[in-house]
Amino acid sequence: MKRLLLILLMALLLVGCSQDAPPPETTDPTQATTQPTEPPGLYVPESMMEKETAGAVRVYALDSDTWFGLESVGTNLLLIGKGEMMILSGECGVPAAQQTLGALVESSEIDTCVTGVAYYITDSRQVVILNPQLQQVNALKLPEDIVGAPVICLPRNEVYYFNGADIRAVNTNTGISRLLRQQTNVEVLLPEALFDDQVLVYRVKDSGGDLEYISAEDGQTLSQEQGISSIHTHKEQYFLERQDGQVQEMVFGTRGGDAKLFLASAPQTSSGGFVPALEMNAVVAYGIEEDSLTLSCYDLTTGKRIANTVLPGSLTPLDFLCDGTHIWMLAVEKENCTLYRWDVTKSPVEDENIYTGPFYSSENPDTQGLKECQTLADAYSKQYGVKLNIWQNAIRVTDNYTVTPEHQTQTINNMLAALQPVLAQFPEKFLLKTVEAGWIRIGIVRSIEGGKDWAHFWADGDCYILISAQADPAQAFLQGAAYAVDSHVLGNSRDFDFDRWNPLNPAGFKYANSYDVKVHKRYLEGATRDFTDELATSYIHEDRSRV
Repeated sequence: MKRLLLILLMALLLVGCSQDAPPPETTDPTQATTQPTEPPGLYVPESMMEKETAGAVRVYALDSDTWFGLESVGTNLLLIGKGEMMILSGECGVPAAQQTLGALVESSEIDTCVTGVAYYITDSRQVVILNPQLQQVNALKLPEDIVGAPVICLPRNEVYYFNGADIRAVNTNTGISRLLRQQTNVEVLLPEALFDDQVLVYRVKDSGGDLEYISAEDGQTLSQEQGISSIHTHKEQYFLERQDGQVQEMVFGTRGGDAKLFLASAPQTSSGGFVPALEMNAVVAYGIEEDSLTLSCYDLTTGKRIANTVLPGSLTPLDFLCDGTHIWMLAVEKENCTLYRWDVTKSPVEDENIYTGPFYSSENPDTQGLKECQTLADAYSKQYGVKLNIWQNAIRVTDNYTVTPEHQTQTINNMLAALQPVLAQFPEKFLLKTVEAGWIRIGIVRSIEGGKDWAHFWADGDCYILISAQADPAQAFLQGAAYAVDSHVLGNSRDFDFDRWNPLNPAGFKYANSYDVKVHKRYLEGATRDFTDELATSYIHEDRSRV
């Protein structure tokens, strides 16, 4: 009996344990959840470059050496190559789409925006439009009378072109063309559209850096600029490089606002340059060495250098792109293309220098700087017995010539520095006594009518020598001073006259007494040539001034 009772108790205990125990775990493959992972891309994890830059620079290996350009398509990256395009997306640079173009296309003939890509094929005069997956959605053939390349503006659904007489705009959806601006007797080049494609730039062929900005809506002139070599814009921001006289300037600002100068010097390397990164309100400087490439980033808001990194290897940059967070660089090393992404926040630098400053022009000159230049000029004047004048003082009495004053203090200081040792070579008070009861007055100007390097004239007993910024200041002054010396000697010497000079010339030679010079070549040839140049045969005083 006890035995039976023990068996019953054990059975009940086992039943109770089976009811309280949780059911065994089962795995249903249809209900399993997995974390989404990005497919493998072009990113090279833990590359030597990334390690040596403390994680600031990531490397993306490309499968071709034909890539040459970068553009943005929304948040994705567009790689442009010789006859091909590829879209990269995500942190790993996943190739999301690729397209063979069937033609070689220049970067300047491509436009991108969030809705896709468009490019121009010169041979067929076709504008091809692709969606963000690089699938063709439209094609537009431009008229036969198109001159040069067009400007494509995807956000406005328009293409602008010049037909030899007019600037026209054609709608990419309807193909309807409209007159934007009439042009007569000039050949126009259309480099690009700016400020979110609201402003069209055009340049008259062979005009150098002279640009005119017109409205892409109605063709009206908005502004004009001279000496522009490059311009970049992002929304209302701009960054441009221009030649102002003898000074190369980098100017930045916002449309309609005050301009400022970017004053950083070019990297002290074998070669390099500057690239705007306006999406970050910054500028990137790069310097190329034989076995490394230096990158620096400058914040245009503060004017400070905020980041710096050195990339090992013999790298030659092909193109740069800023996505608002990172700086992308497409480069070639030993004929292989590689893509680099720089996170400037991971390579900060302490630099308290300010690399921006005020922008000056002829309408708004550096008055304080010009005063300091004139003070230096006055000191030289007193020391050497001449009258040196700059800016408006240099053109005050030049009725004989039309001149443009020089407002760049850097140019003026350079010219004064070149003149000082020449003035110092003359004996004390020599220049003061050269002009009877007058002065040798030297005017430093930007340019003289007719493109003259220098000019000379007499007024009220004074000898005026105008020297333009493109001249050799020392040579121009010496030749001008020679006129004064020549006049002084002839006017105060009984023995020295034309009859004493002419016998020194070759037998049978006569001065032209005109600037329309025609001489025999033998007078200007060989080590024993008779005259320094053709103008020396024009007038006797020109010959003596050169001697």
